Amino acid sequence: MAEPAGKPRITVMAYSKDKFLSKKIETLEEALSIGDFEVIWINIEGKISMETLKKTLALPDSILRMLLRSSGKPRVVMFPDYLVLLLHQVYEIKGGLKRERIGILLRENLLITIQEVQGDVFNSVRESIRKGESFFRKKGVGYLLFALLEAIVENYVFIIERISSKMEELEARIISGEDGKILHRVHGIRREILFMRRTVFPLLEAFRRLEIESSEFFDEEVLPLFGQLHDHVLEVLEILEGQRDMANSLVELYYSTISMKTNDIIRILTVVSTIFIPLTFITGLYGMNFHYMPELYWRYGYPAVLLTMLAIAVGMLVYFRKKGWL
Repeated sequence: MAEPAGKPRITVMAYSKDKFLSKKIETLEEALSIGDFEVIWINIEGKISMETLKKTLALPDSILRMLLRSSGKPRVVMFPDYLVLLLHQVYEIKGGLKRERIGILLRENLLITIQEVQGDVFNSVRESIRKGESFFRKKGVGYLLFALLEAIVENYVFIIERISSKMEELEARIISGEDGKILHRVHGIRREILFMRRTVFPLLEAFRRLEIESSEFFDEEVLPLFGQLHDHVLEVLEILEGQRDMANSLVELYYSTISMKTNDIIRILTVVSTIFIPLTFITGLYGMNFHYMPELYWRYGYPAVLLTMLAIAVGMLVYFRKKGWL
């Protein structure tokens, strides 16, 4: 994803059943002067001033501030002549995820998308329009809006699949006994899941409103598609809930493996200590230095005691092995 530029990048795609136009333009006035097309899509990438939008679109300041604001939850705002949607695109960056606000304005056959930085998830939509696929060329601006929203949701699914892959990798590393920064990475994934859930959840209300309350903007063929988006978002949220449970299970698995390692260490130390108890008794017994201990003056007393201690140690090791303690 490119870095924010000083001057916004403005592109326009216009199409009808039998004609198509795609080009980069310098000003919004140039885009609005495009001729007879059934659908006109203007995409603005980068910072654009509210004065420029107000001059060309003649919108109230409150709506322009809403479109350009970098914070706020996703929502749908409907007016008699136009419809405004606010939602987020999500990108993977080094160290986590980044959220980018995107504003969408729909008025008659005109659809304007305003993004904070250059780069988006709409390339599949652009390619479908360029190829002249029938479901785009024969349908109006409502279907284009649906396609853009679907591309955003599908990108959420892609991000979520990557999170699942990370968790599977971490699970394998935990089971294999690797330590490192496993717990830190698990907590990082949990933050990503929570981040995605906060991003996706408000779309339920937004897409439901599109399906139920936007009949004056879309025909009966398009409205059910927003219901499909609502159901898709529900599925995404269910996946996120499952991932959150799995992340919690990874934490439990990590602590379980740590506990097992600790138990193994304690078991080994206990066995060693147990073996040394009789050996310590023997050495303590012969360390009392009583004068009339007969073994003290026996020529083979020392090696006999050593062999006895060795036999005791080996015997205990064999016994522990048979019991499965080693």
